[in-house]
Amino acid sequence: MAERTIKIFLSTPSDVAEERRALAGLLSEINDVVTFLAPERNVNLKLIHYETDSYPDIKSGAQGVINDQIPVDYDIHFGVMWKRCGTPTTKADSGTVEEFDRALAHREKTGKPTIMFYFGTEEISMPTTDEEINQLKNVMKFRRRLETIGLTATYPTRAEFRERARIGLLRAVADVLRNDLPSREEGAGAAPPALLGERLADLAEQYEALRNNMGPGSVRTKRMTALVEEMKAEAPGARGTLATLTSSESTGRRLAAIAILQVFPNRTHLAWLADRLDPDLEKPFVGYHAAIALLQAVRSLPSADCALLSSEIKRALDLARRNPHDPPRISALEYAIRELKVKCG
Repeated sequence: MAERTIKIFLSTPSDVAEERRALAGLLSEINDVVTFLAPERNVNLKLIHYETDSYPDIKSGAQGVINDQIPVDYDIHFGVMWKRCGTPTTKADSGTVEEFDRALAHREKTGKPTIMFYFGTEEISMPTTDEEINQLKNVMKFRRRLETIGLTATYPTRAEFRERARIGLLRAVADVLRNDLPSREEGAGAAPPALLGERLADLAEQYEALRNNMGPGSVRTKRMTALVEEMKAEAPGARGTLATLTSSESTGRRLAAIAILQVFPNRTHLAWLADRLDPDLEKPFVGYHAAIALLQAVRSLPSADCALLSSEIKRALDLARRNPHDPPRISALEYAIRELKVKCG
């Protein structure tokens, strides 16, 4: 089999050098494992970054040089931010933001590349300069924008970035390979039954305690979002518990099911996800994450599921519009419909 090189473009500001090194090491590790376990696939992950894949030139500014020399012909756009957004360009708040805009515009036209963006949530010291404050403001503005189209994940500490990135990257690579072979790989199948792990059950209980004992606000939402990320980290070993979780009376366990379906989309649960957008059944936070799971299903499931995706996402959008005062769910579903049109025509 001819070698399949999966190109991964890394886009970051200057303050996440540690994460850049971690990702490079992760790609090297994945390549070694694939070569050992499945040499017949002949798959190679290649990291693309301006430091190694561009050269100095005198024209159109530094970002213009990078744009000219690194076209959007890669498979995966992998972005990372922590406390800096980056140096402003003539077109965006930073080079990282401009690179994202280019990738998104290309995706909206062609369906590629897969876009992933990780935001560090490790605590930082109090900003002491206007520059530091402006950088943080731009990070938060950019993060809010991306959250409405379901392209973000978080990592709680820099030391944990590599393991958090591993799950998302492996899933993205699997999607790329599935799209290469649509007739041979028909999407995620059912996982064998499994017992609900203690960690996932504990996270579900933490969510319910947090919602019941803490008043609404940005702090509570931030903590609940962190719990969803923890649930997603448990997803690989919990796929077999979906039947238990989706039928549970516990809101936290239903949220755990949604987190698993964000990582491992499954056509058999599309209707259940759409039902979660009913404001009479679920709170807005749960509905929002169900909308993100439907959006991820558009990106991951094969074209054979286009009709089912279309009907369930439209139904979910009708349900979400019954509560127009919570726009993030509606925005995510509207974006899912736009991506579906690109994917399915």
